[in-house]
Amino acid sequence: MSSVLPATSTYTSIEKKVRRLTASASQASLTSADIQEAVNRFYSQDFPYAIKIDQQRQVYKFLTIPNVDRYPVDVNGYQGFRSPVYFEGIQGSLFKSRDQFFNLYPRYPTQFQPVGGDGVTTNFTFTLFGNNQNPFPQPNFGILSTQLVIGGIDVNGDPIRIIDDGGAVVNGFGIGSNTITGRLLFIHQNMVGNNVYLDGLNVQQQAIPPLSPIPQPSPPVVLTPQYCGTVNYVTTSINVTFPVAPASGTMINIWAATYNPGRPYNLLYWNNEFTIRPVPDNVYLVEVEAYQTPVQFMQLTDNPILNQWAQYIAFGVAMEILRDRQDMDGVENLREGFLRQEALVLERQSIEEIGIPNITPFNSTSAGSPSGIGYGIGTGF
Repeated sequence: MSSVLPATSTYTSIEKKVRRLTASASQASLTSADIQEAVNRFYSQDFPYAIKIDQQRQVYKFLTIPNVDRYPVDVNGYQGFRSPVYFEGIQGSLFKSRDQFFNLYPRYPTQFQPVGGDGVTTNFTFTLFGNNQNPFPQPNFGILSTQLVIGGIDVNGDPIRIIDDGGAVVNGFGIGSNTITGRLLFIHQNMVGNNVYLDGLNVQQQAIPPLSPIPQPSPPVVLTPQYCGTVNYVTTSINVTFPVAPASGTMINIWAATYNPGRPYNLLYWNNEFTIRPVPDNVYLVEVEAYQTPVQFMQLTDNPILNQWAQYIAFGVAMEILRDRQDMDGVENLREGFLRQEALVLERQSIEEIGIPNITPFNSTSAGSPSGIGYGIGTGF
């Protein structure tokens, strides 16, 4: 007695289905390599962005670094973040509005004039909170990254404008991380009011470094960055080498936003990074819900997260291949099957949510702010 073949949802079965739906039986009409690329593109890009279901949810975790408040996120691996957020198991508030977040934590700058120019010296090293200027004992006081501004007038009467780069470091995978040390960047403004970088030439051997010509068309493109020093956000130690010496008798003005570190309880997600307040004074575990991007198929025997997704993926891929062929009649022929499979994918999510009421201000089991708008300190007040 012969056995009955079991159902399968491996990549091999998906490719087989795609060939049938597109009437592409041979490698000559549609190569396996093209199908593999199309399947992985649909599975990792189209599918997760079109449908959000529980199987794509997970808890995104990361550990804070003392005195570091910004944490970049690999947005290709995660499609979005939502409440609740927990700091060492205690619920906090998640913000997605810079306005609300910085209303609670305004970045008030403090002006410093630590050194003056003599018309000759270009290199200066100093500490902002030296000479008993620090109102709080170190290391319980620092300056925020991306908020440092250095200004003055050089010997030619031109303005000196320097900012910090925030300490961003990008590894070989293009994923960023932040440190307590940033680099200083010299900025020049052209005649139409746009900030451009100076050319990265050996400015130490030139009395006045040549400015890059205004690129055409306007607005100008970013030119070679000219780094001119470093800043330690914790010790507030700054080392800067000006391209042109500050004028004699003029003071170097520095604007810096200070902070007092502590236990964090608020998280801002904006511009592909997390910002934490208060600035962490220790290592803390941060947990926030996220929608993940499915891992692409790597082997012919790989399965999607749920076996039932195999047919949905096959229909979606087949329709994309027919679109590439400009076969719109074929696309319409597959639409009914695609929508039926999509409904089956969503039906499971509907069953999961049966009997679960929506969380509102009048129906909540949480003491924290369920919407993450953060009217207060982690209590949703």
